[in-house]
Amino acid sequence: MNNFKKYISIFLCTILLITCVGINGGAFTAFAADPTHTGVVDSNKVSSNLRVREGAGESYGVLGAIDPGTTVTIYGETNGWYKIAYKSGYGYVSADYITNVREIAKYDYDADFETNLTKQNFPESYKTYLRQLHAAHPNWIFLADHLSMTWEEAVSAESAVGKSLVSGSSKASWKSMAKDAYNWDTSEYVSYDTGGWYTAEREVVEYYMEPRNFLTENYIYMFLDQSYNPSIQTAEGLQLILNGTFMEGKFPEDTYETYNDVIMDAAKKSGVSPYVLAASIIIEQGSNGSGASISGTNKGYEGYYNYFNIRAYAENGYTAVAYGLLYAMGGSNGTGTSYGRPWNTRAKSIIGGAEYYANGYVKRGQDNLYYKKFNVIAPTFYINQYMTNVQGAYSETGKLKNAYSGISSDAALTFSIPVYKEMPATNTTALPTSSGANNYYLNSLKVNGKSVDNFSRYKNNYELSVNSSTSSIKVEATVPSGAKVSGTGNISLKQGKNTVTLTVTAASGKTAKYTLLVYREESADGDETPEPTVSTKYTVGTHIRGIEVGTSVSTFLKNFTVTNGTAKVTSSKNVDKTSGNIATGDKITVYDNLGNKKMQYNIVIYGDINGDGKISIVDLGKVQKHLLEVGKLTGNYQSAADVNHDGKISILDLGRVQKHLLEISSITQ
Repeated sequence: MNNFKKYISIFLCTILLITCVGINGGAFTAFAADPTHTGVVDSNKVSSNLRVREGAGESYGVLGAIDPGTTVTIYGETNGWYKIAYKSGYGYVSADYITNVREIAKYDYDADFETNLTKQNFPESYKTYLRQLHAAHPNWIFLADHLSMTWEEAVSAESAVGKSLVSGSSKASWKSMAKDAYNWDTSEYVSYDTGGWYTAEREVVEYYMEPRNFLTENYIYMFLDQSYNPSIQTAEGLQLILNGTFMEGKFPEDTYETYNDVIMDAAKKSGVSPYVLAASIIIEQGSNGSGASISGTNKGYEGYYNYFNIRAYAENGYTAVAYGLLYAMGGSNGTGTSYGRPWNTRAKSIIGGAEYYANGYVKRGQDNLYYKKFNVIAPTFYINQYMTNVQGAYSETGKLKNAYSGISSDAALTFSIPVYKEMPATNTTALPTSSGANNYYLNSLKVNGKSVDNFSRYKNNYELSVNSSTSSIKVEATVPSGAKVSGTGNISLKQGKNTVTLTVTAASGKTAKYTLLVYREESADGDETPEPTVSTKYTVGTHIRGIEVGTSVSTFLKNFTVTNGTAKVTSSKNVDKTSGNIATGDKITVYDNLGNKKMQYNIVIYGDINGDGKISIVDLGKVQKHLLEVGKLTGNYQSAADVNHDGKISILDLGRVQKHLLEISSITQ
């Protein structure tokens, strides 16, 4: 009865496969080829980030994550899950966490706009985003800032220890454990800035530096020109930012009636957008104004204010707040222009701070939120950065966008967008989702019981020499708690250069490789290297056959003995295979004792037609598609489909696979 049920199931699957494939092979999809809507990750429902999955359901694997407030491009919906653009492909997110879903404005080909994009040498991957923005805002102006450094150079510089920071509440996978970023003796992250801030992992820095992550309706304002423009920056727009904050209403001094008044005046005098000034103050002092730099009651600094936290960093024995207030007083840490100091009134602090910001950033070319955080534009790169928080520009963008929400979409806003040299063709950045630490380091490395010379967990490449009689070495390594290491154990050596690679997998899932180059001395002159010979129970011919389904790599190698040489298995993608099961498309290569390649054989397991090492309904479908001429099999996979060994693929082979799945009879290897 069980076999009967299984037969009916396989029969129905067979019919379904033929129906879905059709004669022309076109697969059915419930989604449109082009994006249809955009939506926003709901920050009221998502506290940290939203997981992006491989399919429409929680049972599918996680591809990565996106932050609250992120705009996503939607390609369709099924079973309560949106298919969205993610990295260079697609992913799925639960529709429950997506709000503000809007139909994408249709982009009608605009020859002048396209000519302008091409003239400015915008990369093709940028154009897709800019076209959508242009469709909704035809008067917006996009300028390509072609930078002098490569993408790799910029990310490496901004990933330096202490340069870009994350808060203590961030996931461990967001924090770097590089040299000087982590204290291995105390098992503590090294704190920077005002305390409680730690060096960001490179992957996080890369995500927040990638311009293509922010070419969306919500985050394009990161690249908005920060100069004062009274035609579009109004008191009404400013009030949208101030509402709900400590600056919503009356100004606590007689010089101005409201905070709106003093910030608008500061904008006029400094030439900086009032919206940017307001967003900066909120970031520095909090929405409720709880920042210590504006209380006016700090001991020793009573009556002094620093609204923008200018030069507020711990130094020379001062706390960050004290050092910033010393500057507000006109103390020894401030040189050059006074900017109205001493800032012994709130109004002086706001106006003087705005002028400082104008001269120190906007007029130096750091004239948008992105450049304020990542200085890749001014003459002295990577310094004079307004904030160390790697999310600083990202955080301020939301407040800036709110200010512009009341402005007509016809307004001619200008956005300067960075374009680095040698950027990846597609955006593949993603924020880490694991809660594990980035402890992808070795604690120790030994060869034959002796620590390698000059070992350091931060050094990844080592060399050593052994005499010609040493045919193998024992490699040992230890790793931090929660991490794993592979590649250790007894390693056979050929004469000449041998490369031993150890892979450390951190608790976060990230990996790092350590390389050990071992030089084995050559044999004495006159010695001949004997040819390797193979002894095996398998059938060796055009292919290696006779391997049962489910045979592990280790079992296979035990049954494939090489004299005067070594053998290794590689996958169909030419990746060394040391674990798992043998599959169709794998290869075994035989080397002599000097490491010279002598023989190579392809492996075929009859019935394993898709090369996954097992026989399943998927393989049945492969045979069907071949017979329908909608999915032609070639090479090893064609050989694997000839399960009756008659030299061709026919309905008889289809029947053999079905019977194997029904456990009526087994395929003979």
